[in-house]
Amino acid sequence: DKRILQLKSHMDGLQQRQSNTVTAFGGQKVLKLLQLIESNHGRFKSPPIGPIGAHLQLASESWSVAVDCACGGLLDAFIVSCHKDLQVLRECAGRVYYNNLRIIVYDFTRQRLIIPDGSLPTTEHPTVLSVIQSENHTVLNVLVDQGHAERQVLVRDYEVGKSVAFDHRMRNIKEVYTSDGFRMFSRGSVQTILPPNKRPRPERWCSSPAEKIAELKNEADDIQRTISEKNAQRRKLVNDRSNLEQKIANLKRKREPEERHLMNKKVQLEDAKRATAENNRHAAVDTTELEEDIKEEKNNIEQKELSLQKTNVKLSAALREVNDRRMAFKTFMDSVNEERLHFSSANDELDLVKRKIDAAQQEKTHYEGVMTTKVLPDIKTAEAEYADLQQRRQEYFKKASIICSESDMEALSHVAGSTPEQLSAKINRLKQRFDQESRRYAESIDDLRALHDKKERKILRKQQLYAGFRVKLNVSSFSTSCFLVTSLTFSNWCFSWKKYI
Repeated sequence: DKRILQLKSHMDGLQQRQSNTVTAFGGQKVLKLLQLIESNHGRFKSPPIGPIGAHLQLASESWSVAVDCACGGLLDAFIVSCHKDLQVLRECAGRVYYNNLRIIVYDFTRQRLIIPDGSLPTTEHPTVLSVIQSENHTVLNVLVDQGHAERQVLVRDYEVGKSVAFDHRMRNIKEVYTSDGFRMFSRGSVQTILPPNKRPRPERWCSSPAEKIAELKNEADDIQRTISEKNAQRRKLVNDRSNLEQKIANLKRKREPEERHLMNKKVQLEDAKRATAENNRHAAVDTTELEEDIKEEKNNIEQKELSLQKTNVKLSAALREVNDRRMAFKTFMDSVNEERLHFSSANDELDLVKRKIDAAQQEKTHYEGVMTTKVLPDIKTAEAEYADLQQRRQEYFKKASIICSESDMEALSHVAGSTPEQLSAKINRLKQRFDQESRRYAESIDDLRALHDKKERKILRKQQLYAGFRVKLNVSSFSTSCFLVTSLTFSNWCFSWKKYI
C-alpha cells in the first residue's frame, strides 16, 4: 500500500510537469511567484534568476537522482543581484504564501568561474559540475560557490562509491553520491554513509513524462493485482483454518457427554462389585443374573471405549491437519515475503535497465540531431550541386556539338587538359610556322592531300584514345569544363586547317 501511494504521488508530480516543467522545482507556488515577479519587474534592479533547477540540463537522465540529492534545496532557490531585490522578492514570495523560499544574493556581472585542475578531484568519475549544463554562467557560479558542485563526485553503484570515498583517499573530494541516492563522505577518520531519502521526489529531469506515467501506472496495476491475489489466498487459508477449528470444537463437544456416561458406568460397576462382595460374606446366593448384568455392562463399557478411541483418532487426525495447515500457512507467508524481496530487486533491475534505455535513447536523439543538422544538409547540397553540374555539362555538350562535331573533337584528344591561353599560343605558333613553311616551300595540292590523309589517320588513332578520356569526362565537373575549352579550341583549329587545305 505504501508503494502504491508513492507511485500515485510520483504520477501526480509528473502530470504537473506535463503542463509546466517549472512546477518540478516548487510546485504551483513557484508559478504564482513567477507571475508576480513579472508584474513587478520594474521594482527589481535586475530580474531574479530562478528557480535554479529550471535553468539546468543534465547530460544524462541516469544522474537525476544523484544530482537532486547533491544539490538539495539549491534547485528550488532564486538568485538576486542585491539586498534590495532580495527584500522585494521576499515580499512577493510572502504574497503567494511561499514562505520558505531560499534566496541567494550574487553578482550577476561576474564572469564564469575557472577552476584550476589542481582543485578538481583526482578521479575518472564525473562530478556534479561536469554532468550539468546551463546557458547562464551565474547559475553555474552559484552551484560552485554555494554547493561545491566541482567537488561532489558521482558513481554508478554502492561498492564503487565506497571505494572512491574511503579506500583511495583522493584529494578534493567533498562527497560521493551514487546513482540511486546514497551519500558517502569522510571527515578525518570518521566514515559516514547516508541512505537515500525514504520519500524521494519525482524525477525532475524526465524528458518524457507521459511514458514515465504510463510505466508507473502499469507498475501500480501489477502491484495491486499481486496484492489482490495474495489477499484472496490469505482469506482462503483463514477460512480453511476456521473450518478446521470448528470441526475440532464439534468433536470435543461430542466427546464430553460420552466421557461422562462412561464415568457413570464405571461408578455403577464399582458399586455393584462392592455390593456383591458384601452379599458373598453373609450368604451364598445365585449370582448368575448379576454376572450377566456385569458382562452386559462390560460390553457396553468396551463399546464406549471403542467409540472413545475412534473419537480420539479423529481428534488426532484433525489436530495433525490443523498443524499441517498452520505449517502451510507459514510456508505461504514466507514465500510471499520472498516474492516481495524478489519483486523489490526486480524493480531495481528494471530501474537500471530503464536508465540504460534512457541513455541510449538520448544518444540516439543526439546523433539523429547531428545527422539532421550537419550531415544531411551537406549531402543534399552536394547532390544539388552535382545535379546542377550534370545539367550544365549536358548544355555545354550540346552547344559544343553545334560549334564542332564530336568526330572532329575526337581528333584533338592530345590537347586535353590545356588551358585556352596555352591552346591560343600553340595555334599562333602553328600559324607562324605555317606562314614560314609556305614561303619556303610551294607544295602541290596532291602533296597536301596526302598530308591530309596522313593527318586523318593520326586523328583516327587519337579518336580511340579519346574514348578513354570521355569516361573521365562523365565523372567530374572539372572534366566537363576541360571538354568545353577543348571543343572551342578544336573548332578554331579545324577552321584554320580547312582554310589551309
